[in-house]
Amino acid sequence: MSTPTSLARKLFSPLLDRLEDGDKPYRYTPKARLILWVTGLLFLGLATGLAVFLPEGTDPAVLLPISIFGLVGLFAVIVAWLGTERAVARVWGSR
Repeated sequence: MSTPTSLARKLFSPLLDRLEDGDKPYRYTPKARLILWVTGLLFLGLATGLAVFLPEGTDPAVLLPISIFGLVGLFAVIVAWLGTERAVARVWGSR
């Protein structure tokens, strides 16, 4: 039987495969994953807070930065949760 983590890895495999491929050495520290979690949650919180407290009648162009913050936060949380050590190191630029 499949676990929720394996199902999520299958769902996000196009994203994760690009970060996990390669055989070059990389430098991974355990704090890198924690920092990625914190950064992702902060970006998601920022996007949510901006969307919730957006005044009525605001220009729709404001939705662009909100969606960018949300996508960056979602990316960081997905990689921190499902990614291997290589994927986390690659997000931080350690190849």
